[in-house]
Amino acid sequence: MRRLLLLVFSLMTMYVMMSCSSEKFLSEGQHVLTSVNVASSEKSIDAGSYRTYVRQEANSRWFNVVKVPLGIYCMAGTDSTKRFNRFLQRLGEAPVIYDEQMTQTSKNQLTLALQSRGYLHANVDDSIRIKGHKAKLSYNLHPGQLYRIRSIDYVIDDPVIDSILKKNEGESLLTVNMPCDANILDNERSRIINLLHRNGYYRALKKYIYYDIDSIAGPQELALTLHYSGKTLAADPETDYTRYWIGKVSVDVVADDGLSYQAYDSIKYRGIKIRYKGLRTIRPNVIYSQLEIQRGAYYNEEAVRATYNNFSRLKILRSSSIHFSDSGAGTLDCHITLRTDKLNQVSAELEGTNTSGDLGVASSVSFTNRNLFHGSEVWTTKAKAAFEAITGLEGYSDQNFFEFSVESRLSFPRIIIPFMPEHRRVNMHGSSEFVLQYNTQQRPEFHRRVLTALWSYKWNGHQNRHQHKLDAIGLNYVFMPWISNTFRREYLDNDNARFAIVRYTYENLFILNSAYNFIYNSTGSSNNPQGRKDATQFHIGIESAGNLLYLFSKCLDVKKDADRRYTLFNVAFAQYLKFDIDYARSISLNKNNTLAMRGAIGLVIPYGNATMVPYEKRYFAGGANSVRGWSVRELGPGSYQEKDGKIDFINQTGNLKLLFNMELRSYLFWKLSGALFVDAGNIWTTRNYAAQPGGQFKFDTFYKQIAASYGMGLRFNFDYFILRFDMGMKAVSPSYSTVREHYPIFHPNLKRDFTFHFAVGLPF
Repeated sequence: MRRLLLLVFSLMTMYVMMSCSSEKFLSEGQHVLTSVNVASSEKSIDAGSYRTYVRQEANSRWFNVVKVPLGIYCMAGTDSTKRFNRFLQRLGEAPVIYDEQMTQTSKNQLTLALQSRGYLHANVDDSIRIKGHKAKLSYNLHPGQLYRIRSIDYVIDDPVIDSILKKNEGESLLTVNMPCDANILDNERSRIINLLHRNGYYRALKKYIYYDIDSIAGPQELALTLHYSGKTLAADPETDYTRYWIGKVSVDVVADDGLSYQAYDSIKYRGIKIRYKGLRTIRPNVIYSQLEIQRGAYYNEEAVRATYNNFSRLKILRSSSIHFSDSGAGTLDCHITLRTDKLNQVSAELEGTNTSGDLGVASSVSFTNRNLFHGSEVWTTKAKAAFEAITGLEGYSDQNFFEFSVESRLSFPRIIIPFMPEHRRVNMHGSSEFVLQYNTQQRPEFHRRVLTALWSYKWNGHQNRHQHKLDAIGLNYVFMPWISNTFRREYLDNDNARFAIVRYTYENLFILNSAYNFIYNSTGSSNNPQGRKDATQFHIGIESAGNLLYLFSKCLDVKKDADRRYTLFNVAFAQYLKFDIDYARSISLNKNNTLAMRGAIGLVIPYGNATMVPYEKRYFAGGANSVRGWSVRELGPGSYQEKDGKIDFINQTGNLKLLFNMELRSYLFWKLSGALFVDAGNIWTTRNYAAQPGGQFKFDTFYKQIAASYGMGLRFNFDYFILRFDMGMKAVSPSYSTVREHYPIFHPNLKRDFTFHFAVGLPF
């Protein structure tokens, strides 16, 4: 009954909003623009790609369907002196009133866009349909014949520039039989100027390049001639045609330590002059290693950008600036100013916790030094303590949980490889990091100690679109110094097959692994949380553990333990191979609506010295970033159904993952956006474990075990972070055998099928 009332109320609210007329806001002769359509008389033309040239669009639609912002605005009265009316009008969106002048401007822009793409005799007409106070507008594109370039010639008034262009002609955007596209022609001008700026021509300008197009032979036989005529067009040809060399290079390092310094402390290092105003915060060799601008080389704009990027990675620097001055005789002197940031930072956090009704408190304190060895090395040490009062446990003397951890992290702004000479590492730009962490947990059931160490490298590719991370070596040692008699008797010493994974999880374990991760992001380093343009992200990860230890044990003929496993210091080591692939794509439908999709597959295979994958490396399903009709670790593996929620979260893991997500994201108003989503996927085991009946992946049945959910969400975008609230409903539940329970989409039950999620950031 409650669901029915909620549905009726929602429909009534929507009806009232949509039935409010916008006519009361119109003057005589005005019409509300309800729709805009762009079509083409030629099927080869994608009319949708020209939509951006339309200067007046109809009111925005939530999820590209319903004009809710207009409905909210129309709920307000026309009396703007009333506060409530002003509030609704600010919250909503005013009706778009048809403007004939804007239509004419749009026609002109569409015509110019077609002509610029090679349809030189294109034209556009419009049609308007008026019914009552509403107007529907259509633009019809008539592109006509496409003009193509049949021959290309170059007239360059400088032999050195001519030789540079010929040497790089393979990069040219101009090709025979290409459309006479103004965008391509303009991009070619930009490419040439960028090429010259990379080869010493500091003062080369785009305006020196122009085209002649001869159409005497006919529309399909255009003859194109590219001219570089700087000696004619330049204000000072002698200077503008100079090919500049880099002369003196000097660097000023200005300290931000709160003290006042009147003079600089100057030194010479490998041909560059470095002046310190204040303490010598950065070593000279570190400054030199970040410089792509080199004395005696031609001026190169790419080297300038790379130098900026290199300095931006040094955390001790607050800002950097690069200036050039003409010292005559074709020489540019380079002057760089670096301003340092504060050296140390201390922060503290205090938080309350609630785990299934068990209350607790956690606090942490961290210290950061941004310049530990005077090379912008960042050293961070963080200590955290947590306490939780556990209730409902029977048979245990202690009812509290205490955790303490300390982590030390040292990051170097360069690639450090042992025994490699420094001169070989000068051009290897990236970062190196060493992490050491110790964690101790004291629970009523057991005490656990975890020691973690990691040495890794990070570096970026072209325009920061490619990101690489190599975990050269990682160590993870899990030690269980004490296990209560009750926990050991009920679970670890119990022969019940369902506790097999539990027994493996609470053993001492040694993991020695390496991993590589590659991420491609089409937007580069720009942040695009709203997905206002098309974007693609691809991630692939490979991880391997235990192979070296297994090889040494095999070669040295080390004896195996009672479980037929090799050990190191009497502790068994894990051996596995892990693969992860994740692909995400967002497609902009219009300025307010985006369709986002994600597909992921993961596989981790135990072998050699292990028959199971360590718990930390296993997959789980459900949660805010997975199939959102289930809570975290509630789904899978396969058709497995939990029988004891107290411990079965351990069994609800697998070593094979399939996942698919789709979201229609829509900007609503203010900082609020909405989403409608569909999720599908599950996890499986590749071996048949008695503890997880129905969990093994089989090609003839796995598709019947794919879970599905649907729902909606709200997202608050505060620029620096996004708060997300998602409400998911089960659609297909593989753990139920009856048809009615297997397809809850046809028989929804809020208590059984509804799940609420709160998270920070988008799910993908």
